Amino acid sequence: MSAAESPPKSVAGAIVFPVAGLLVLCLAFYFWRLDGYTLFDRTETETAEVARQMFVTGDWVTPVFNGIRYFDKPVLLYWLMAMGFGVLGVGEWAVRLPSALFATVLVLATYAFALRLYSPRVALLAGTILAANPLFLALGRTGVTDMGLTSFVAVALFGWYWSYSGKHPWGYRLGFAAVAGAVLIKGPIGLLLPGLIVLGFLLWTGQWRRLGEIPWVSAVAIFAVLTLPWYILVTQANGVQFLQTFFFHHNVNRFLNVVDNQPGPWYYYLLVTPAGFFPWIMLLPATLPRLVHFDWWRRSFWAARSPREQLPLFLALWFAVVLVFVSAASTKLPHYILPGLPALALLCALVWEERTGAPKFLVRFGLGGVALGMLLLAGAFAFALNFIEDPSLPELRSSIEATGLPWLLAAIALIAAAAVAIAAFRPRPDWAWAACLLAYSLIFPALIGGLMPVLEPQVHRPLLAMADRLRTEARPGDLTAALGVYAPSLNFYSGINRIPVYQKSPEVRYQMAQDRRMLLVTTEGRLCEHWMILDDFPIIFTSGIYRLYDIPPRSKLRYSKPGVCEGN
Repeated sequence: MSAAESPPKSVAGAIVFPVAGLLVLCLAFYFWRLDGYTLFDRTETETAEVARQMFVTGDWVTPVFNGIRYFDKPVLLYWLMAMGFGVLGVGEWAVRLPSALFATVLVLATYAFALRLYSPRVALLAGTILAANPLFLALGRTGVTDMGLTSFVAVALFGWYWSYSGKHPWGYRLGFAAVAGAVLIKGPIGLLLPGLIVLGFLLWTGQWRRLGEIPWVSAVAIFAVLTLPWYILVTQANGVQFLQTFFFHHNVNRFLNVVDNQPGPWYYYLLVTPAGFFPWIMLLPATLPRLVHFDWWRRSFWAARSPREQLPLFLALWFAVVLVFVSAASTKLPHYILPGLPALALLCALVWEERTGAPKFLVRFGLGGVALGMLLLAGAFAFALNFIEDPSLPELRSSIEATGLPWLLAAIALIAAAAVAIAAFRPRPDWAWAACLLAYSLIFPALIGGLMPVLEPQVHRPLLAMADRLRTEARPGDLTAALGVYAPSLNFYSGINRIPVYQKSPEVRYQMAQDRRMLLVTTEGRLCEHWMILDDFPIIFTSGIYRLYDIPPRSKLRYSKPGVCEGN
């Protein structure tokens, strides 16, 4: 490009510097010390172990976990992790890297979307608000499917709205490609969520005829080419079992019934969202002037508005659809609300838009809520040690207290609360945003760099040490098993593909009688719970509360009298 064709320096600066800043922020939040702590049982380690077995066996079609075909989720995240193992080696970096990349892409996509429809200021605010909230931070550093689903759903909706606003028709095709990614990483919900959001918006605004603008043939072709090959191959390889397990158990049944003992009341996400999107959630009342109008419920009111003026409604419906959908599901987990957070980030960013029309008292009310929340957070940090009482981790409280970390975090939150309160009464309260972002930028590295090294030896290291011993101790032909200890990290870090987990003593008794050596991982508490005596067999390794028994072939199991032993 010649000098005459170059964009003005001010324009280039308005794009280059904010994008560079967002990249630095994402690198610090999502990539720094990504392998600084071991994987979390059980969802992260289950996902990682499926990818490891895919990498080791070379079967890229059928997911397998612990010797059993595993149809909990589709295959895309396993592919990404397995490819990472080939480049980075089998470890935490390769497991968590896809989520970190998805989070970074989504932050930049949110910035680009807001930049096209509003201003560089709103775009930068939206990107930073999305990057800096507890739920997004946690899942951007965890090897699970939720960040991928959220990224694909958001990009699909951004692409659709970009074309809807009359910009470029390629946004529709981009949207269908992103939906394909969502379906490959999470399943039918990747199609259902964006579909419900778009249909709800078009019906509300009376614009449903605009569905005809979508290039359906090419869009559906893109979706089919990206999704159908794996679904066809896995169905051919596994038949009815895949259809029943994946579609009915892990999708329909998980929605209609509580699965894996994960229930929650109907208002579950009304409690989770304020905590997970803190402190920005306090700014939502200031967005009401963009949504509430005397005729806000009339189609004619919204139909007469431009796509730019309709955007707050689209964002509100986006979050509302996600909230209603996950609240209606019987199985509930905090991270299920994550796909709604990009909409909240954009809504909160609009508070700072010059032509927002929001009354000052609403903005100050919201910032006052932020300051109060920061003040409560400071108190929570200061008194957190009083609530740390875990008999299985007797040294945890004193170890954390010795770091002085609770008081440091409390001081940061207290200073941020004061800064936000002062900024609330300034003519332009941008300093409140800066104070919150700075607080996150200080609290987060303190937690990762200060708290995790304390938690790691006491919480994660016992199982990691046990896995290391299993890797060196197990020989071909041995049965490595566990009694009442379900920890997929044992599989991942030991490299043993199958470690059966028994819950009843007859299962252990039967395996002990077989003509093979048995390595059994358990705890004293589990043995006492089943009145089992293994004193006849050597404990070849102890790590924390975990014991590793070496049981020779054709052994017999003895029982104690009920109530004789008291385990941990």
